[in-house]
Amino acid sequence: MRAAEVPPEMLAVFEKAQDSVKSYFDSLQTVPARGRVEIGKDRFVLARTDSLSFVLRNVLAEIYGDHGSDQLLYSFGKAVGSAEARKLFDHFNLQDPMEKFGFGPTYFSFSGWAFVNLLYPTNLVPDETFLLVFANQHSFESEGYLSEGEQTKKAICHITAGFFTGWCEESFGIPLETRELFCAAKGEGLDLFITAHRKKILGATENAKRLIDNNQDLTVEDVLA
Repeated sequence: MRAAEVPPEMLAVFEKAQDSVKSYFDSLQTVPARGRVEIGKDRFVLARTDSLSFVLRNVLAEIYGDHGSDQLLYSFGKAVGSAEARKLFDHFNLQDPMEKFGFGPTYFSFSGWAFVNLLYPTNLVPDETFLLVFANQHSFESEGYLSEGEQTKKAICHITAGFFTGWCEESFGIPLETRELFCAAKGEGLDLFITAHRKKILGATENAKRLIDNNQDLTVEDVLA
């Protein structure tokens, strides 16, 4: 069983990542006498996902407003993605950018964030033509809302978007941003994201939405035009 759906040309990278990440998570143990959940020497904390997606967002929105809460959650996700990436890169002694990237969606699935589908067009290169399009199934952020019987008026998977931004930046060494194009919590059926170079993200987001609305295929050239 795969931990992510990827284009055929990426299968070898992801199969290697899956074996390594699975071995890492196979060491998970709970130690109640010490108040710990451990994977290897790393300490984890188990939390209900609706506490992070639904409750935390509402608390932040009351204090900082909707826009402020979006920014905080995105920044939190990005910081977590960067920190987790560096930890895994060091743990498995990863040097190649594609191998580093391959561990991201795989780790994402094993740690319960979502199941990731990497879609076309994808251009994973360390320059301003970088482009990643991906969809999440069973996203903890969207499910947190849907489990409460809530439907939002805007995309809300900012932690996820931030996480992928942080992980990809650590993998390829370039400034990136991620935006959510469609969100299951809005009743749109899936969570669809685009990641591009920081200089390109605004235009790429607008172009991708326009192409999708017009039932046109996405290409790297058209999205980054």
